[in-house]
Amino acid sequence: MVLHRKNDAAQSIAIVGAGIVGCAAALALVLEGHQVTLFDPDAAGAGTSSGNAGGIVTGSVTPTATPDVLRALPSILFDRSSPAVLRLRHSLKVLPWLSRFIRAGLPGEMNRLAAALHPLVSGSLIAHRSLAAQAGAAAMITQEGWLKVFASQQAYAATALDRRLMDRFGVDYAILDHKAVTDLEPGLDPALCAIGFYQPGCGFVRYPKGLAQAYFDAAARQGAIHLKQHVRQVTRGSEGGVSVCVDDATHGFDKLVVAAGAWSASLVRQLGDRVSLDTERGYHIGFGAQTAGLMRGPVVLPEMSMVLSPMHDGLRLVSGDELAGLTAPPDYNRIRALIPAARRAVPALRDVEPEAQWMGFRPSTPDSLPVIGPSPKGNDVIYAFGHGHLGLTLAAITAQMVADMIAGRAPKIDPHPYRITRF
Repeated sequence: MVLHRKNDAAQSIAIVGAGIVGCAAALALVLEGHQVTLFDPDAAGAGTSSGNAGGIVTGSVTPTATPDVLRALPSILFDRSSPAVLRLRHSLKVLPWLSRFIRAGLPGEMNRLAAALHPLVSGSLIAHRSLAAQAGAAAMITQEGWLKVFASQQAYAATALDRRLMDRFGVDYAILDHKAVTDLEPGLDPALCAIGFYQPGCGFVRYPKGLAQAYFDAAARQGAIHLKQHVRQVTRGSEGGVSVCVDDATHGFDKLVVAAGAWSASLVRQLGDRVSLDTERGYHIGFGAQTAGLMRGPVVLPEMSMVLSPMHDGLRLVSGDELAGLTAPPDYNRIRALIPAARRAVPALRDVEPEAQWMGFRPSTPDSLPVIGPSPKGNDVIYAFGHGHLGLTLAAITAQMVADMIAGRAPKIDPHPYRITRF
């Protein structure tokens, strides 16, 4: 066994998972003097958050499960042309998760979950800016806001629940008329811009993988190590500490942070805990670098079930919530069927052919809350996964909470709602 310890004052910490959450946690921990080893066979930031729409959505207080979603659930899951779908081969396995999801959408429970989401999302941009400044990457985070655009007043009326929850928690938003929407995003088809729902306080990251890499590079300058190996097993030692077994060695650490996204459930089981975690697989289509300037910032088009976002490598069409597990092959048919709608929304795309397609695994809990906090069996293991649609948004604030817990400090945000024992 190889024991990693920097000195008596520091703790040796393993982080499993080099996504945006793991990389942010690595930087937060090395800045406090800890010896950090990151385990992931892939490059830093190469996972799910690399393919999202780039939003740091500070007003995202509405959980995924709502009464409206529950009413539409049968058609959403079983309409094969829907952007959200349940693959039949996965249906039996996902039933316990779906049962919890349905309970989470009941009105009283939904309000409780919104109250738990608010302190996380509302502090997310501040946390990112602080961590990015430490990494020398402040310029990678801008503030174009988060814009939803509707073609009719009837479609806009569907935001009533979002607005009620945002009003409850004091979220800043503006309702834009047709002229204000087209002034903000002149590249959109004016016929689709009857009304806009705009959150100006949201951040934007055009290159999420680059931000994760910047966080890890800054951590590496302080001594963090990335071992590109697959973790086979994690175990607690009989006298304290945690062992991480990879293909050719077993490494010993004082503490372990599980930030392995959708792959975290198997590690949780090895450590004797349990969690309800599935993967909402998401897809994107990339239109190439020449399209990057066609829009100012990310735009949600709910009537078309998609987000269009101007990323570093071009305009990106993001869509899909597919319950199919971790091993089923991608199915790009549904997102490719949205290409004509994207061309309608942005007329300049009319003669542009897609250059890339991608699928990623959102690690989703049924109640839309991440798992952040120590294992009930001991604080030698800290969980930091299950961020669902908010991985990029919540990465830095999760890293702050993990650093507080490793140091034995009380986090500024009450961690109780995010504990793994709720499962």
